[in-house]
Amino acid sequence: MKKFHIIIAILLTFSLTGCMESIKSDDFEESAISAVVNVAVSIPDGYEYSIAGLTVKLSDPSTGLTYNGVTNTQGVATVRVPFGTYTASTEMKKVAAGGTLYIFNGTTGKIRMSPKDAKEATVDLPLNVSKSGQIIIKEFYFGGCYDVVTAKSYSKDIYFILYNNSSEVAYLDSLCFGVAAPYNANTSGKLSGWVKPGTSELLEAAPLITFGWMFPGTGKDNPLLPGEQAVISLNAIDHTTAVSASVNLGKTGYWAAYNSVTTRGQTAPNAGVKLCENFWKNGSATSFVISTSSPALFIFSLGGKTPAQFITDTYTDDPSSASTINDCLLVDKNLVLDGVECLRNITDTKRLRPEIDNGFTMIDGSGQGQSVHRVIDVAATANAGGRVVYMDTNNSSNDFVKISPVSLKK
Repeated sequence: MKKFHIIIAILLTFSLTGCMESIKSDDFEESAISAVVNVAVSIPDGYEYSIAGLTVKLSDPSTGLTYNGVTNTQGVATVRVPFGTYTASTEMKKVAAGGTLYIFNGTTGKIRMSPKDAKEATVDLPLNVSKSGQIIIKEFYFGGCYDVVTAKSYSKDIYFILYNNSSEVAYLDSLCFGVAAPYNANTSGKLSGWVKPGTSELLEAAPLITFGWMFPGTGKDNPLLPGEQAVISLNAIDHTTAVSASVNLGKTGYWAAYNSVTTRGQTAPNAGVKLCENFWKNGSATSFVISTSSPALFIFSLGGKTPAQFITDTYTDDPSSASTINDCLLVDKNLVLDGVECLRNITDTKRLRPEIDNGFTMIDGSGQGQSVHRVIDVAATANAGGRVVYMDTNNSSNDFVKISPVSLKK
């Protein structure tokens, strides 16, 4: 009798197991836990390049997971994704007659797919177009290093490097730079204040906050030969005398974003260091502020205007505050030559439009002695006769990688 009960129990176990497997199969099949997103890519008017064969990436900002699809001849990519919230992005590069390099890229707003919605959705992904400039941001060191004496992070040694990535002589004269508002990227999906009213889309401009800097010269006073670089810092001194892990930024020929009146809180540069001009300042800050965790740096031109006229034409009140402390100059996206968006987390909110930077880059945190550095374009370098050419897709997710030690320490 006991054996009979055991046999019945075993049979019931197999029966229940089979039922559970059937339930799992029925309730959790792919179509029950996922949805299809059709991403329709379109190219700006006036351009006739094919948009077939583009890789479209759907990214979940909360997990970092990505799902890819490829556009068909109509420019539509079909991607199956688990229920969640996504953004879709893509890019392509085309060389026109005369050697002009056009970069097309774009990113959608949030795409929410849930069991309550339709199992299939179609979203538009219009591409933006920009040109690749001669001068690019090669490296950005902003997080500082570790001071073993004080057991604290040391961040007075912030610097960035500009590089002539072309085969022709470039000139630094009248080239401008600064950082975008807000200083630190907003967290947890909070939008930038500088968006189009009633939308989550960034304005057609980069909001330059507090300081605007310009290289001096009348046109051809400061040449940058192909493959040459310019080092720019805030405190242009030899920092290794105080912190061994730091760098020497006081070398002859380097540049400093320093003014004895407007940035009197910074250290006066060493002899031989050249000075950039502070053409605009807002508020009472006595130092050029760059976030040590999540800055957005960009370089731009004034579009042929004098600094005074440019300030008059672009000065804009901070839309999120009655205070004037965070008022900005709105630099038209077409005047921005290059930019790099640095975040702390993948959930941080971008400040630079996709035409400037369609992605982002990160370091591991302040005090790590890391920088973000351009990736070498191997194919282009092989064809450049020994000159190093760096990736420039206007997407720092592709173009930059974190390095340690920083390049000036090597």
